[in-house]
Amino acid sequence: MEIMNEDIINGLVSDWDEVYKKGQMGLWVLLAISDGSKYTAEILDYINAANGGRFDIKEQSLYRALRRFKGMKMVDITERDSPSSGSKRKYYSLTPIGTSVLGRFIAIHIQPLQQPSVVKSINNAAKGANHEAR
Repeated sequence: MEIMNEDIINGLVSDWDEVYKKGQMGLWVLLAISDGSKYTAEILDYINAANGGRFDIKEQSLYRALRRFKGMKMVDITERDSPSSGSKRKYYSLTPIGTSVLGRFIAIHIQPLQQPSVVKSINNAAKGANHEAR
């Protein structure tokens, strides 16, 4: 077996990662508010905790996504008083449409990844990456 060039592998993974992150941001945002309304800092905290900080969303990108989902009638925005005496906070929550769209997306794209044969393939591929990294 030929020794793989780490720079090439790292570059390819980085390129793929950028495309993946752009496609997955909406899923992470909607998952963050699927169990109740949150303001932006709570959404970012949820996403960071859920993925161990591997998926970083810039605040401006989060606001753009939330505005887009609001325009699509998937997200509602309510204002509440801040716990401090500051300005009101905007809280984001899923609408019934947003809940349905998220559920259907998960059923189509995420649940198949949980099938035992797919989990086995994922685990085997991850072992190969861990082995190569040594």
